[in-house]
Amino acid sequence: MIPATRYASPAAICRAAHVTGQCRPGLPAWRGFTLIELLVVLAIAAVLFAAGLPNFQDFIRDQRVRSITSDMLGDFALARSEAVRFSGRVVIARAGFGNCTVAGTAWRDGWCMFADLNANNSVDAGEMLKVQQAVGGQVRICSAATDFANTIVFGPRGQIVRASAVGANDGMTITDDSTGAANSRTRLLMFGLVGRVTVVNQDNAAPAC
Repeated sequence: MIPATRYASPAAICRAAHVTGQCRPGLPAWRGFTLIELLVVLAIAAVLFAAGLPNFQDFIRDQRVRSITSDMLGDFALARSEAVRFSGRVVIARAGFGNCTVAGTAWRDGWCMFADLNANNSVDAGEMLKVQQAVGGQVRICSAATDFANTIVFGPRGQIVRASAVGANDGMTITDDSTGAANSRTRLLMFGLVGRVTVVNQDNAAPAC
């Protein structure tokens, strides 16, 4: 025999549940969250968010450094190929140096690429090849080698033009160490003898410059 309660009316269900003011005939009785339960859920969510925030910030910093490294690596490859094509010097100069039209005083402010037809390390009419604007963020771009403080010069064979010998950190360093050197996000674009550029990961260490 089927129990009679299976076919009880909505009004009977309300009376049986003793839910005053929250049950209307024709609708089932549902119980919502209490304020204490809601506060507990919010507290747990806040703890989880606070625990995951540092990792998320590290991820953003890492992606920013990777993106800038990729952009600069692409410009080096372009400058090298153009130097070979022109059979002459191609220069990448930091913002504010050698008539570079990008405003600033550092590599992070941007750079200009130009075919240095008269070998004066300065942009002249008809020489500009590309302009890169500021990279943004808390990223620093620098070099431990004085040869690359203001310019990077590719010769007619695609080689890097240097005045001094190759060093251990002979290239450009892109880093975000805003949370401390021990947690830095750093890439070194190492210049080879024939002009090829290699990306070296130097995370979690004090950058060379």
